[in-house]
Amino acid sequence: MHMFMVDETNRDYVEGHFFIVGGLVFTPEHALAVDRAVSARRAEFGYRPGDNFKFNTNERPAYVTPDQHREVKRLVIADLKEIGVRMIVSVVLHDLCRDQPYDTRMDWGLNTLAGAYRKLLVADRAHGIMLIDRDNDRFDHLEYLFQHGLRMFSGDHIRVHDRIKLFGMTNDNASNLSSAADIALGAFRYCVNTAVGAGREPVARVMFPDLAEVMWGVPVVGEQTDKQIAGYGYHARPKTQNITVPWHKERYFSLAAALTKYSLDLIGQPQGETEPGQV
Repeated sequence: MHMFMVDETNRDYVEGHFFIVGGLVFTPEHALAVDRAVSARRAEFGYRPGDNFKFNTNERPAYVTPDQHREVKRLVIADLKEIGVRMIVSVVLHDLCRDQPYDTRMDWGLNTLAGAYRKLLVADRAHGIMLIDRDNDRFDHLEYLFQHGLRMFSGDHIRVHDRIKLFGMTNDNASNLSSAADIALGAFRYCVNTAVGAGREPVARVMFPDLAEVMWGVPVVGEQTDKQIAGYGYHARPKTQNITVPWHKERYFSLAAALTKYSLDLIGQPQGETEPGQV
């Protein structure tokens, strides 16, 4: 039984930035390995029971220095890569959804992730559960996803409960898996924000190569080392062919190009234009 741990970030509107919903997919073997790895990293860097272990530097305990906090996050992401955990994210430009209430934006993001997660479960011939970080306003939508599935613009539904057997919630510090998901999503957020001009590029260049390895993808036909992430671990919404404002569309292309630049491994991208979702 796979487990998908999901959260949101970049919630508040900032012009030119992206609202992000995403998380990590664990197999049972991955879950045990990540639990051990996070426990070991906490002990190695002096975290005590009850201490938050998250990406946000301001939430670290006072006796863990910023440099130590930066290093332990890097090591956790390296652990995730080594273990084989997979990441799925959805990004939407704030300027395209600023007129939608948060509830709508979050529900849309969860829809995208539920569809992607089901696709992964089908590929793995597996079943799974999907847990989001505590959000009391999401209960009705999680029930809808299980009962009805994904509602399409046509009014039809795509069922997901054939593969996703449980939708639920968890919260920070309720598991080491939650810490791992928070750190991975926080690192992804930092790289995305850097790509749009609100971060330090050298830091993003250090973070993103391992994140690119963690993100779910499939091998590109005819290639030995490259993989395709768009439509698998990376979902840019709306699709660029449905975006009519050139500045908005360019923002998605610029994000993809920047993430490609941060990565040491060009993933599934031929020479020429960089498509959104290929990094």
